[in-house]
Amino acid sequence: MKLFLLSLMLTYGLIATDAMDAAKKLGAENNYAEAIAKAQKEKKMLVMVIVKKNCRWCDKIVNQTLSDERVKKILEKDFITLIVDRNARFPSEFRENFFPSIFYIDYTTQKSVYENVGFVGTKCFLNDLAGALKTRNALYEQ
Repeated sequence: MKLFLLSLMLTYGLIATDAMDAAKKLGAENNYAEAIAKAQKEKKMLVMVIVKKNCRWCDKIVNQTLSDERVKKILEKDFITLIVDRNARFPSEFRENFFPSIFYIDYTTQKSVYENVGFVGTKCFLNDLAGALKTRNALYEQ
């Protein structure tokens, strides 16, 4: 019984993450102002993932989707990734009541060009990344 409880505690400890832990784990930013400045400097779109503590779907997107090697490779190449808690400081236009919330933000206008609410699996997230880049390019590049 003790072994079972210990296993359960360890498993929960590995799964339940807050925004700062998730950002650290994935090498992502955790501050909107710093992330948008980095996106502007590197001329990359910002992917902002808003999570809340004790949200199983938030844990799942961090530990499954964002941890997938294919996703990490594309995020590193074409995006700046920001993972923030719902109570963090960021523009009010990105406030949602459903979590996780994902915004794909143009670095020049700081406006969302694509968004998604709720858990997104790896395959759909990869499609969303491609769609966000395509939408951004259609809107802002001649």
